Amino acid sequence: MEEYRLQIDKTAKPLLIIDYTFGGDRSLEQMKSTHLPTPLQNAKVKTEFDLAYAWSEFARKYLESTKEIAGTPLCWSGHYDQLGRVMLEMMRLSRDKQTMVDKDGVHEMIPNLEEIPFVSKPSTLEDKMFCRIWLSLIRHPAFIEMELDEDELTAFNYWQGLFTVALGKTNSELLNQVA
Repeated sequence: MEEYRLQIDKTAKPLLIIDYTFGGDRSLEQMKSTHLPTPLQNAKVKTEFDLAYAWSEFARKYLESTKEIAGTPLCWSGHYDQLGRVMLEMMRLSRDKQTMVDKDGVHEMIPNLEEIPFVSKPSTLEDKMFCRIWLSLIRHPAFIEMELDEDELTAFNYWQGLFTVALGKTNSELLNQVA
């Protein structure tokens, strides 16, 4: 089956292709040696890389077992690693929240680290919402028009806003490695 990869419309100025795969990252060794804050560590997830990899694998398993995906392409492997990187960046935003300068009101929407212990152990039904947000952001065909009830919509919009901030920071970090 063909793999889905986000296609960016042609623009006047071509956009750089970002390699989200863990193998393409020059700071991979640093991720592997940087321990997570103690409240987020568990038996399987102790380092930043462990957290990113756990989300990458969780997304892969979720996508492969979701009935909405039947008949649509699976994702390019870099998109799974992209979600892992974004979830890692969301943890970093929470960890570093107190030291951030609040320019655009983003600081207020970032949860405190103690509010997101789930980030280090993706497994629950609620965690699938993060995969759904990510799949909608990359415009996967199965998730372009998701049905959400009113309660889900509020949470979805909140987390999608944070995802957008974390994705921007992730992209900047990877583009700086290329420059």
